[in-house]
Amino acid sequence: MSTKKKIKAKKANQKQASTWSKIWSGTKYFAKSWFSNETVVDARTKPWYYAIIIGVLSVLLAVIPMMTNEFKVKGGDFLSSPSYDYTSQLADFTADMKLKGVDLKVENGEVSDAGSTKWNEAYPNGYYAHIVEKNVSYVKTDAAGENAEVVIEKIKYVDFAVYLNLDGDIEETAKTVFEGKNPVIADEKVADKFNINVMFIAKDSFYCYKKDPTMANSSSLSRQFKFDSKNPAGETNYSLTSLLGATEEETIENWTTYMTLSHNSIKNKRGWATTGMGLGIYAGLTIILGVVVFIMTRGKNNPFRHYKFWECQKIAYWSSFAPAVLALALGFLFKNYSLLLFILFSGVRIMWMSMRTLKPYQA
Repeated sequence: MSTKKKIKAKKANQKQASTWSKIWSGTKYFAKSWFSNETVVDARTKPWYYAIIIGVLSVLLAVIPMMTNEFKVKGGDFLSSPSYDYTSQLADFTADMKLKGVDLKVENGEVSDAGSTKWNEAYPNGYYAHIVEKNVSYVKTDAAGENAEVVIEKIKYVDFAVYLNLDGDIEETAKTVFEGKNPVIADEKVADKFNINVMFIAKDSFYCYKKDPTMANSSSLSRQFKFDSKNPAGETNYSLTSLLGATEEETIENWTTYMTLSHNSIKNKRGWATTGMGLGIYAGLTIILGVVVFIMTRGKNNPFRHYKFWECQKIAYWSSFAPAVLALALGFLFKNYSLLLFILFSGVRIMWMSMRTLKPYQA
């Protein structure tokens, strides 16, 4: 090998070694910034694009748990425990429709109007009523209001109802129903506030609500579904009675699968909306924290007053990565608080920095 080639090869090796050395040095510096406020403050002198990359990466990491939790929702989980008898009631409703010839056909993502005529014939009250018996106790007195005695009677009442409204606003129908009393058959002694499981069927969607029957003031668990999916058999146009199985367990399984399929479009829309909201909140928070750092370092006697606005922004971007990692790790454990974790940790990091590294009396 000639001398020129040797020199050229030596320079190439030195350049490669220098490149790897810079990468290793930069990696150590970045890792140190996770816990060292001094490193974060010093990073204000680093190139601007490093801060941008770290800030964007932090926001993306922080939003992952929230996004994942939204997209992991399965519509069929609505029928999981506690079901409050919703599963058996839904199976009985499907069998009753089949028995009475109620054919609610879904075509092109909507319920056909033809089914409403048969519905009204089968259910003249305007709703399907799942009827059960219940022991009710009340105090009975004579005409003078004396000789009180506790009377226990067995009455029939409705514990599950299905309302069909293909023309009007289904939300108004739900509001009207929930403001009323339980639909009672044959006896008015049960006049409690509406406290039963219910389903509302609209033109292009259906809504399910379930409540704990033992707690009159309990909040209802609800979920919306769209008629824009295939049924479990893979059919695009089908009747809701196609969900009826040979056994109650099979019917419940069909409804569980169908609910998962028919909730997907709503889940995806909500998931992307939540993700976008999270990205906007976190990006805005990071910028605001940069403004906070800038304000904290103002003042005539503040030794850090020479920090420029953009330098304070870079400090906030560099400081955001550690909170993002913590939010990512804990967001899957505390699903209900995944949105707040990055906000909390970022605020603590800036507060910690203001009390330790950016103290006004430090030189």
